[in-house]
Amino acid sequence: MKKTASFIVSLALIVLSVNISAQKKNTGADLITVRELESHMAFLASPLLQGRANGEAGLEIAQQYLVSQLKELGLKPANGNSYLQPYQLTSTKTDTEKTVIQVIDGNGDTVTIRKPVFQLLPTGPAEYDVAGEVVFAGYGLKQDKYGYNDFRDLKADGKILLIMAGAPTSEDGKKYLFETVNWDSFMSIEVKLTALIFTRAKAVIIVMDPKSGLRSVDEKYPGISGQLATSMSLRGEQPRSFQMPGMPKVLFADRSVADEILKGTGKTLEDLQLTIDSSVSPNTFTIPGKQVRIREAVRKEDITLNNVAAIIEGSDPLLKNEYVIFSGHADHIGGSGDKVNPGADDNASGCAALLSIAKTFQSLPKKPLRSILFLWVSGEEIGLYGSQSFVNDPLVPLENTVCDLNIDMIGRIKGPADTVKSKPVVDPGRVFVITGYQSRELLSIAEEVDMETVLDLDYSLSTKNHPLQLFVRSDHYNFARKDIPVMFFTTGEHSDYHSPGDVLEKINFDNMTSITRAIYQIGYNVANRKTRIVVDNPMSKW
Repeated sequence: MKKTASFIVSLALIVLSVNISAQKKNTGADLITVRELESHMAFLASPLLQGRANGEAGLEIAQQYLVSQLKELGLKPANGNSYLQPYQLTSTKTDTEKTVIQVIDGNGDTVTIRKPVFQLLPTGPAEYDVAGEVVFAGYGLKQDKYGYNDFRDLKADGKILLIMAGAPTSEDGKKYLFETVNWDSFMSIEVKLTALIFTRAKAVIIVMDPKSGLRSVDEKYPGISGQLATSMSLRGEQPRSFQMPGMPKVLFADRSVADEILKGTGKTLEDLQLTIDSSVSPNTFTIPGKQVRIREAVRKEDITLNNVAAIIEGSDPLLKNEYVIFSGHADHIGGSGDKVNPGADDNASGCAALLSIAKTFQSLPKKPLRSILFLWVSGEEIGLYGSQSFVNDPLVPLENTVCDLNIDMIGRIKGPADTVKSKPVVDPGRVFVITGYQSRELLSIAEEVDMETVLDLDYSLSTKNHPLQLFVRSDHYNFARKDIPVMFFTTGEHSDYHSPGDVLEKINFDNMTSITRAIYQIGYNVANRKTRIVVDNPMSKW
């Protein structure tokens, strides 16, 4: 009897296991494969697309690729007969031909320098004309831990400050003497801004330090000039700009500007840097007999960008009028000169994931109860404009939109260079989930998927006080503002973020596949519920 009972129990467990396995396979998640994701990304992250910058041919080619895939899959266009949703932006660009820096000596002799000038603060290019005496202020740093303060004897009221990027280094320039910040990161500029914006100076000119061997900020951070020299706004709206009363203009200029300012003083920027670095003490002084005048001009034009959108209709006669949205941005930051920022992780990874998820839903013999809308937006890198235009002029009713699952950078895992605590990157088997906790039911659905897979969902970056502020930095945010529950999936801001190093070869496709399957499963479960998830913590009531 015991053997028979044992056999029956074993048989029952086998049958139950087979049934569970069959149920899981019926959801289709296993149809998402490494090979397919890699195939899509190989095209979207190709250097031939020149970094998919907004308004450039590379982004249009990427969008046509998406459209061709949607047509082949047989998905329904979301905008009538078109997969494209056009919207208009006003572009404001620095007019390089009319933007100049002039160095004027005590005799009134003027040297005009026609090298690019990029305004960091206030944000975005603008018409201005500013002039004043010049004060050299070293690195423009205050580091209390090391007893270093370039502002200690600074008298900057109404003047223009000249400072170097970076921080004091060893004699050979290979090691920074202050270990509080990654001084090679663009984020290090923010450390300087904290003190600079309260100096009461008219303007601050930042140049590359001589030990770097670089002449311009664009050599240090490829592509940054394109971002600083151009601002966008939805047509009819005012450009966004961060500005405080009395805040100086903070500008990047070519190092030749510093050379010209210091000419005739008996000092060079190289000498000044060596003096500061060897003594680890400030060397702030007014440059005698010199004034600087900076004039920036801009030009404006209207441009048209597109989102790409497609629909899979739900199977329930009533619930098909409700929508689960999967979103991700197709644009990136382009390139500069002969350097291209391919944007493999940012965000060819999200685009490829959406295509694979769409194919998986389309392959189901029975579609979910609710409809699915797939949305590849543009304009993310310049201000989340594609998603903003979508919620302003939605292709499906927002009141019928159940949630948005947004995918942005899911291809990388932590590498040797990803060690900055304030900018975490996942280990294998994990993904960050950023949410506003607007729906406990959506969170519960995600937790069920978390329990059923080897993948761990990490909510640690959802905190509103986290310095990365990821909740407001990708396209889910515009949906959250409309009280639509959101989840944003990312593996973190790695060391190749917005750089030529964001390439296909560095993608971990095994982890990316697990993440894509989990996102699909969450969306599938939401779309197939008989009741709509409740929004019990809408953003409008925060």
